[in-house]
Amino acid sequence: MPRRVPVVLVAGHLGAGKSTLVNHLLRHADGVRIGVVVNDFGAIGIDAMLVAGQASAVTSLADGCLCCTTDANGLAALLAELTAPAARLDLVVVEASGIAEPRELVRLLLDAIAGDARHAEYGGLVAVVDAADGRTDDAVRLADLVVVNQVDRVDDPTALLTSVRAVAAGPALPVVRGAVDPALLVDPPARRAPRRTGQLSFDVLLREDAAGAHTHANWDSVAVDRDAPLDPARFAAFLEAGPAGVFRSKGVVRFPGAAPFVVQTVGTAIRVRPAPRSAAVAGARLVFLGVGLDAGALHAALDACAADPAAPEPSLLPVLRYEESDRVDAG
Repeated sequence: MPRRVPVVLVAGHLGAGKSTLVNHLLRHADGVRIGVVVNDFGAIGIDAMLVAGQASAVTSLADGCLCCTTDANGLAALLAELTAPAARLDLVVVEASGIAEPRELVRLLLDAIAGDARHAEYGGLVAVVDAADGRTDDAVRLADLVVVNQVDRVDDPTALLTSVRAVAAGPALPVVRGAVDPALLVDPPARRAPRRTGQLSFDVLLREDAAGAHTHANWDSVAVDRDAPLDPARFAAFLEAGPAGVFRSKGVVRFPGAAPFVVQTVGTAIRVRPAPRSAAVAGARLVFLGVGLDAGALHAALDACAADPAAPEPSLLPVLRYEESDRVDAG
C-alpha cells in the first residue's frame, strides 16, 4: 500500500503548552519516529532549542511566522524532505508560533500536500488551551482535536470543558503537562526493537527515561465489525456528519457490487482508496479513536448504514468523491 506520513499541526496561544505537548510525544514515542517543524517567531529559535535532540528530525523556521508565507513552496519542500521514505519518519508535527493564524496554517499544509509533499497526508489540527487561562480562539473552532492542558491547575475543569466543547469542531481532551498519547495521532509501527550495543542511542535513552511514566490522558477506541455491505450514501452521510467525539477513524468497508475500500478520517477530512487484496471483508471493519465515545451509538449508526439487499446496486459516487489519487511510491 502507498506510504503516507501524517502531518499534525499544533496551535494555540503563547504559553498554552504546545512545546510541552510536543516534548511529551517525543519522550513517549515508543518506537514512533517523529519529525518536528518548529515555527519560532523571532531571531532566536527558543522552541527549537527546547525540542532539539529529542525528535528524529527537527527543522526550525526562525525569524518569521509560517502562516505569513505567501505560498506553500517553502513548507512543501520541508514536508517533502521529512515525509520521504528515506527519512523513515512515522509522524511529522508542525508546532506553530503562538501568533500563527491556524486557518492559514491548514491552507498551507493542504497546498503543500497537493504539491511537492506527495508522501504526506493531513493529520489534523490540534489546538492547545491553557485551562488556567481558559481563552479560546479560532484554532479551537477549527481544530480536529482540542487539548485542554493543565487541568490540574483549576479546581473544577467541568465548566471550561463544557464551554470549549460548545464551540470546538472536534473533541476536547483534558490533560496534564501535555500528556497526549502518540497512538491517538498515528498508528504505532510494527518494528523490531532496536538492537542493543555497548552504547545506547539518544532515542533509546529517552524511552528508558520515560519508562513507567506513561501518564497519557485517557482516550477511547471503539471497534465495529459488520458482516453485510454498507450503503455508500448512508455511510458517506455518517462520516460527513462527524460522529460525536471521534478524532480519527480507519478501516475497510465493502459496498454492494464493489471491491472493498480503505476508509480513513481525521476530523472532517475523509480519505478513501481501493483496499489491497489482503484486506478482504464481507461488510465493514472500522476502528474509531476519540474522546468520550459512545460505543452503542456508533454501532447503531453503522447498523443504520446497512445496504438493502433487495434494492438495486447503489451508486458509489457519494463515497468515490473522497477517493484520493495514488501518487506516492510504496515505502
